[in-house]
Amino acid sequence: MQNRLFPFQGWRLTLFQGIMFGVFLFFAVRMYDFQVARYSEFQAAADENRLSELPIASKRGVIFDRYGQPLAINAPAFNVTVIPAALPDGEAETLEIYNRLSALVDVPPTAAIARASGRQVRSIEELVAEGRGIAPFRPVVVAQDVEFHVALQIKEEAQSLPGVAVEPASVREYPTGALTSHIIGYMGPISADEAEALIEQGYNPAFDRVGYDGIEMFLESILAGKRGSILREVDVAGEELRQIRYTPPEPGQNIRLTIDVELQKFAEQALKNRLSILNTESNRIVSQQGVIIAMNPQNGQILALVSYPSYDNSRFARAIDVEYYEDVLADPLKPLFNNAIRSLYQPGSVFKIITSTGVLQEDVIRPETRLFDKGTLQVENRYAPNDPAAAQTFYCWNREGHGAVWLTRAIAQSCNVYFYQVGGGNTELSPGVLRPGGLGIEDLFRYATMLGIGSELGIELPGENQGRMPDRDWKRINYGQNWSTGDTYNAALGQGYVQVTPLQLISAVSAVASGGTLYQPTIIESFLDAEGRVVEPFTPHVLRNVTLDNANDPLRLLLIEDMILKGESSLACTCEPDSPFYNANLCSPETYRNKVDINPDPFVTDERDYTVHIPMNYVFNGSVCDPNRFDPEYQPPFVDASNIQLIREGMRGTVTVGTAQSANLPYVTVAGKTGTAEYCDNIAQRLGLCRPGNWPAHAWFTAYAPYENPEIIVIGFIYNGQEGSRWAVPMVVETLEAYYRLKNEREGRGPLPGADGQSSIPLPSEATAEAPASGG
Repeated sequence: MQNRLFPFQGWRLTLFQGIMFGVFLFFAVRMYDFQVARYSEFQAAADENRLSELPIASKRGVIFDRYGQPLAINAPAFNVTVIPAALPDGEAETLEIYNRLSALVDVPPTAAIARASGRQVRSIEELVAEGRGIAPFRPVVVAQDVEFHVALQIKEEAQSLPGVAVEPASVREYPTGALTSHIIGYMGPISADEAEALIEQGYNPAFDRVGYDGIEMFLESILAGKRGSILREVDVAGEELRQIRYTPPEPGQNIRLTIDVELQKFAEQALKNRLSILNTESNRIVSQQGVIIAMNPQNGQILALVSYPSYDNSRFARAIDVEYYEDVLADPLKPLFNNAIRSLYQPGSVFKIITSTGVLQEDVIRPETRLFDKGTLQVENRYAPNDPAAAQTFYCWNREGHGAVWLTRAIAQSCNVYFYQVGGGNTELSPGVLRPGGLGIEDLFRYATMLGIGSELGIELPGENQGRMPDRDWKRINYGQNWSTGDTYNAALGQGYVQVTPLQLISAVSAVASGGTLYQPTIIESFLDAEGRVVEPFTPHVLRNVTLDNANDPLRLLLIEDMILKGESSLACTCEPDSPFYNANLCSPETYRNKVDINPDPFVTDERDYTVHIPMNYVFNGSVCDPNRFDPEYQPPFVDASNIQLIREGMRGTVTVGTAQSANLPYVTVAGKTGTAEYCDNIAQRLGLCRPGNWPAHAWFTAYAPYENPEIIVIGFIYNGQEGSRWAVPMVVETLEAYYRLKNEREGRGPLPGADGQSSIPLPSEATAEAPASGG
């Protein structure tokens, strides 16, 4: 019989077996891929379809002043929601529900009506349709923060409004409004830039709000707490089958501020009164801007912080009042801007306090040495020394001159000619009388930097400006010009290129008033839990040891000083991401420690350990690291306590015999310093006010009390206020009086001696002969 091949024998069978093996191998590999290699991925996808997590909002922390008065609270609110799957099947019945809701909550019922109304708002129909496409059993918010009677009406009509519900919610309220708006800030919707990061933290950009300014923004994470959640198993339509896990929310911490809202009220009124009198007497609008800050110089606590004009943050509490927001945004006075910490101004003669620290410590002149002030000082032109016409003349505010003056008298009388000479030198004086070149810009830079000029001080508010202390390199880089003696004269008086914030200036003077310690200015007194118990008490933070007499180890230097001294290995250079020396592994502010030579003698070394205090929430994005400033020979200065005391004596003289005698109160010893700072900014240029020889001027005055052991220091500033001794002094005195009047009332004492419960400062039109209305 002839052999025959059956269909599945021989090579056919082998081919078939190979194909089957390949198919099974393919499915085995795919099964391994699905079940093992990509198990977690597919499990997550399945869970995403099967599981739904609902966030639960946490209770936002409440903000109080130092005596417990609420500044930001949570108020009950009601949101109206619709569950798409619970609405009637009939289109007519659903439309009837939309129309009824629209009448109650003032939201267009349909897209057509919304377009016809011209309002930029989504209709109920659109919101529900979107929700139905995502999760039909999940409530859709169609109206937020409806009035109580509306919520009650919807509850009463629940039978005729299937699928509609009222859910309790919480909104922010600001009882003190514009009085504290620059401190508290306000809340607003989550911006597109922040949405992704905040979604990861449990926020819902569609409905949640975050802090937009002030402490609400700076401490958002602490105030907001931690959101909770409910993990549910749902079907394909989103209807809940069962709850799997419940994570309760953690409420945000309450915060007690250092602010005394009663003192804040008096300070703001004092400023507004002074502006009103200034404008009335001038028969025109001279100024509408000013600042008052009150601080405890012994620990840096801010007692009052007024930036005027302000804005009413209660208009942003429940929702952003768009029309009002656009009005304040367009206001040329910029009421949204906190001038106390963000705006830069020439400090004027108050800066003489800073100049004095260097003059005394560097032995530029003996404090008792007398220089003659005839009202002017001429500086010869180095390129035409024999040509009097080429010389530059610098004037004292008192054109008749002060005669013979020494350091404490120069402070008290705010003698410009004295400070021109000790600041920038006078070639007509022998080296035995005055150090050649005076203090000089290099040393002036060192001492101003020591007192915080040019540094962010770390107040717990967003947008703090670091100010500017110029030097030779700064002018050459920014203007392409060499530094001149005239520049040094101006800088020594707080004029020219020197620019500070009011917060910086009060902090610098406070370091002198307190005896030699620069504290971080703070508005946080303590953190509290929901029951009001202190979770974290206030601890004063030293930014810089100005004297060594009362300094503990390790010493404290400022971030910029550390950068200059240590260069690429400094804290700023290793921690700033935009620095060429950035190294995340070396960036450790908590453990950073270095050494500084505290002995100015180049032949003697006395090294001490130092650290750098980094304030809460500080972000290394200030471009402090600057290789052009690296100087390993830089000598951070320290001031002897005896020299600090001499400056304090001069400030006491300002009040007893100098330019601020009207601040000499009968019930407490006061010391202070006036300032009149000539300026020429873009506003003054636009108004044609920048006239040589008759420049516009800001008004400054700072004072502290008691002189012997100060517990309060106040600084007052009026933009274009003309003269510090006339316009800034009264409002600072009224703030001091308010402080002591409130203190007496709280301690159960009687009225202030000689004050009769009213301000003892005369109005400018009532100024007496012994209270000179000029200078400083």
